[in-house]
Amino acid sequence: MSVLKTRIILGTAMLVAFCGIIYIDYAFNSDIGIGILGTLAGAICLFEFYNIVEKKGFAPFKVSGIIGGIIVFLGLWFSTYEEGLKTIYSCILFPIVFWLFFVQALKRGIEDTIKNISVTVFGIIYICFFLSFIMLIRHMPNGLSVILIVLLLTKGGDIGGYLFGRKFGRHKFSSFSPNKTIEGASFALFCSLMIAIGLNALPGMRVLPFYLIVPFGLLVGASGIIGDLIESIIKRDMAVKDSSSAIPAFGGLLDILDSLLISIPVAYFFLIIVKY
Repeated sequence: MSVLKTRIILGTAMLVAFCGIIYIDYAFNSDIGIGILGTLAGAICLFEFYNIVEKKGFAPFKVSGIIGGIIVFLGLWFSTYEEGLKTIYSCILFPIVFWLFFVQALKRGIEDTIKNISVTVFGIIYICFFLSFIMLIRHMPNGLSVILIVLLLTKGGDIGGYLFGRKFGRHKFSSFSPNKTIEGASFALFCSLMIAIGLNALPGMRVLPFYLIVPFGLLVGASGIIGDLIESIIKRDMAVKDSSSAIPAFGGLLDILDSLLISIPVAYFFLIIVKY
């Protein structure tokens, strides 16, 4: 089976599964499905991240980092229920960093203290903190519709850019990611915009007026491209092709969610700025 055919089959299966979770949360007016999925996805992606940085000589605290990442995700999730928890959440990284210093001193002494703790905390912020914004979006008006639009316009842009770039790409988009082209990135942005407008026009899916859904689609689509580029930079720095080999034709879960790690927070802050 070709790589493209495998991607189509597995990609469709994952999309159907995610839409099923959204439907269950919608049917029961819940956030449990999204929350559990986000927690597991964050932990798996963080595990993959720590594995690839080890290849370049970093020594992250894997167990402490993954537990810390889960705490960060759960903290922002629970803060959506109680206003008072937002103050506590703003300080949540302090005990995590304090704990990492304690583990470093206890197990490894002073050697590479900054290096080890920095890469551990970076992984927590880059993956679990950024991903946790999905829970804030969930508790906005029509939050599930917004999540679905963000997911589909981000990944739809990915797919459109990938296919178009393979066929018509001529000019390299960046030296950090030699397989990406300007033509592919441009078409990805166009696909993101069309998906955002199309979904927003469906009955029951309208989340923004037309004059806002256009910049929303463009900005979130562009941030997805940047998110994909960021992971490409990290992988090239670590001299690896994929974050893992867990998912055939895709690589690792981090390779699938990389664009969403940036597009989800950007979508949230856009909605906050326009007072959604």
